[in-house]
Amino acid sequence: MGKEFSRELFNDLYNKNKKSIRKIASQLNVGKTNVEYYLKKFKIKRRTHEEARKLCLKEYGWAKGLTKETDERVGKLAKSIKEAYIKKRKQNFKKIEFKFGKPIKELINYLYWEKNYSQNEVAKKLGLHRSIVIELMKKFNIPKRPKYQYISSLKGINHSSYGKTWEDIQGKIKAQKRKRDYSLRFRNLTIKRLENNEFPFFDTKIEKIVAKELLKRKIHFIKQFRVGNKFVCDFAIPFAKIIIECDGDYWHANPKIYNKNLLNTIQKNKIKRDRSKDNYLNDRGWVVLRFFESDIHEDINKCINKVQEKLNK
Repeated sequence: MGKEFSRELFNDLYNKNKKSIRKIASQLNVGKTNVEYYLKKFKIKRRTHEEARKLCLKEYGWAKGLTKETDERVGKLAKSIKEAYIKKRKQNFKKIEFKFGKPIKELINYLYWEKNYSQNEVAKKLGLHRSIVIELMKKFNIPKRPKYQYISSLKGINHSSYGKTWEDIQGKIKAQKRKRDYSLRFRNLTIKRLENNEFPFFDTKIEKIVAKELLKRKIHFIKQFRVGNKFVCDFAIPFAKIIIECDGDYWHANPKIYNKNLLNTIQKNKIKRDRSKDNYLNDRGWVVLRFFESDIHEDINKCINKVQEKLNK
């Protein structure tokens, strides 16, 4: 190499004086690779890109306080970085499409909807970041699964708590205390929301059909009627003490469609709650009329005729 330098010299220039490799090379009149050689030889730890960038900004400060909107140089740099990123991403998409033999849109749709992968699993399969998969699904108008389906999928055989009760996980005493605390907390929260009318009530499609027919027949009613700060009913005709409930076929397990011996936990719990609600209302003198979703769609007149019969009596 011709010239020989000491470790102390390089340590002073690089670490104490915070000079860059190019500046050291210029000062010692050697090549940049020579400086890198000596740093490696003397086992002087190199700065990271982030540390070097901060020193550069501190020394020159040309970009401090400037944005791509206010400075042409920053604008050009930002533009070139963005173009390079887009170009690289397109190349990456082409590689993925070549590997799997499908356009990226069809591939994501196939993995997400047909293979039932999560967004994270789709990202891993394609070698992408999850945020890019989410962005592409929005771009291609690929709909997301309902949240309850995703939550249900977490309860599968691969879940760490699959097949275990709270007693298995926390022990009998802690599990009982947890159930009591959650029950009390949920009850107090429900009562508070009912009193302050804070529930996010909205009209379902079948509720709108029922409301339209009631109005047509000039039957006065109240929507989302609260009884005893415990239950909220879809419709109430207070002067006749009639309650009308519009039940979805799936959630309330329409017996014409679902076998009572093959119901899932959600449906069983919903039926149990419906019975409890009906008993509570009946004990307080209310007549409860329940109409299933399919019956409302099939013949709304037949449903409201039953309401009219109760009113006539």
